[in-house]
Amino acid sequence: MTTRNGIGGLRRSHVVSTYGPGAIIDFRAPKTGAPLSGVLAGLEEWDRASDGQPGLLHPQVIHEPRLEKRLGVGGFRLPPVKLARAGKVDESSTDVLPVVRFPEWLQCPKCNRLKRANEWNQEPGQPERWCGGRCSEDDKSWVVPVRFIAACEDGHLGEFPWKQWIACECMHPQLALRTDGPGLGGKIVTCLACKKVRSLEGVFHKHALADLKYGCTGSEPWLALSERTRCARPARVLQRGASNVYWGDTRSALDIPPFSPDPSMLFGPHWATVRDVAPEDWPTLLKMLKLPTPASVLLTKLGEWKAALASDKEDEPVERDEYKQFERALKDAINCPEFETRPSVPPTEFRPFLAGVALARRLREVRAQKGFTRILPPGGMFRAGGAELGRLSKQKLAWLPAIEMRGEGIFIAFQGKALHTWESREEVKKHVAALATQILDDLLREARTDAEQAEVQAKFDLWQPHAARFLLLHSFSHALMRRLALECGYSSSALRERLYVETGEREMMGVLVHTDSPDSEGTLGGLVRQGEPERLFNTLVGMLRDAQWCSSDPVCITGTMTLSTPRNGAACHACLLAPETSCQQFNTLLDRTLLVGTDATPTLGYFRTFLDELA
Repeated sequence: MTTRNGIGGLRRSHVVSTYGPGAIIDFRAPKTGAPLSGVLAGLEEWDRASDGQPGLLHPQVIHEPRLEKRLGVGGFRLPPVKLARAGKVDESSTDVLPVVRFPEWLQCPKCNRLKRANEWNQEPGQPERWCGGRCSEDDKSWVVPVRFIAACEDGHLGEFPWKQWIACECMHPQLALRTDGPGLGGKIVTCLACKKVRSLEGVFHKHALADLKYGCTGSEPWLALSERTRCARPARVLQRGASNVYWGDTRSALDIPPFSPDPSMLFGPHWATVRDVAPEDWPTLLKMLKLPTPASVLLTKLGEWKAALASDKEDEPVERDEYKQFERALKDAINCPEFETRPSVPPTEFRPFLAGVALARRLREVRAQKGFTRILPPGGMFRAGGAELGRLSKQKLAWLPAIEMRGEGIFIAFQGKALHTWESREEVKKHVAALATQILDDLLREARTDAEQAEVQAKFDLWQPHAARFLLLHSFSHALMRRLALECGYSSSALRERLYVETGEREMMGVLVHTDSPDSEGTLGGLVRQGEPERLFNTLVGMLRDAQWCSSDPVCITGTMTLSTPRNGAACHACLLAPETSCQQFNTLLDRTLLVGTDATPTLGYFRTFLDELA
């Protein structure tokens, strides 16, 4: 996948997460190697840069009806790739991702001068810029994008205010950024015209720009000709390549029966037409389309799809129907094109704790991006409302960007009786209540308005009844992923969790650890093999022994490590934290003491009796 000028490439899966619209991407010019930096353009530009049909008429479209229903769209667009024709990549295709230069301020590494992109030397039509004069006597001195930018929590993105930072009032400033020592104190900004000087010491403080009376400009450079709206949020200084510049806010769903296989695959580009007409008109329409599949088969599939969609409730989480299918998979094999499972059994020694295991040989996950955040992550289940999400497009479109991932997985269901007994222990209730209070206090501190605080409180109230169960299963999922990464042949970033947790009438108590990749890494078979009883026993024993001791103990097991991240109990990078792409909750709501207990309170651990017997 390339940009319009062919200046670089991205993996398709990265576009719906790390490098979606509004994200800053670093490139190297293919011919000269000059450094370039740009922000991926909004969704309207995807159509303008395409040589195919616009919107959902584009050939690179996928569907997942349950996810479409909840996100209010008619389908999803895959990030465009250049298609192959006659066995070769069509280099003439313009179906690429456009990128807008950002930041505009560039610096010469030799003379340290700071100027905007249009003030440097350039070749017509080429994105590279270089410094003239003595700097390029022997070879061109390519200028580099500045490291500092400004952003706000509502997703706006702007240039660092170099003039304001040094109180320069020149009409034609001659700015420079030199290094005179270590750290930010050694980064000196100066204007050679008025001689104003100031270091960058304290530039990352949250009020650094507010002290200058410099607020957020409301700029959205990835949206072409976007009108700037007045923004009341304070602007913060960030490093251009920092991870907190962009967090994609995604939603996902598994392709499960009776929706699998997706009927859109049978109808291709005609699916939108067939889907939107009344069922009584289907026979006439199918005669007109003259599809290769028999009309009787198509009508049966359409009827099943319509009935399944009618029974799917938009206000319910997609995980409920998925959990029902996995419960079925614990007993019977399921052979659908995109959901192929067979039952297994937990190791004998773990049957008091685990109810069943299902091995998923084939899974399809559709992951769509709804928006993004800056500075603070979306927040997992406690994500604030849409007001804080950065926009992917100027107007709401009938589609969102998405990817489909295929892989394999292991589903593990917990033993209901054992889980209820553990949840009813007084020491567990007391421990979880204290951690829940800590989590709520942090959430309320982060909320910026009364409305957001009320929203967070409402979501917390829904979560609190099954807080103990959620913390246990989430910690189990992370500990299992870390151990599997050592044994199954997949990297830790190739594994992903899916949690099924709920109390009450629609009780859920299961964890799916799966791979998801658009390439061959998703279906190597190594993960499913680890679900066989003998292998799973060794994995679970190793997992629990790992969780008993952390190289950061005793400060980790007591929760001291997480004072700066109060949404966790005993969890740190040495024991439980996983790559952020693997975790549904951005590495929050974790506590390994609920798995193995502590020396002072061993009965906190759900698996503690097994560990005592093992010792």
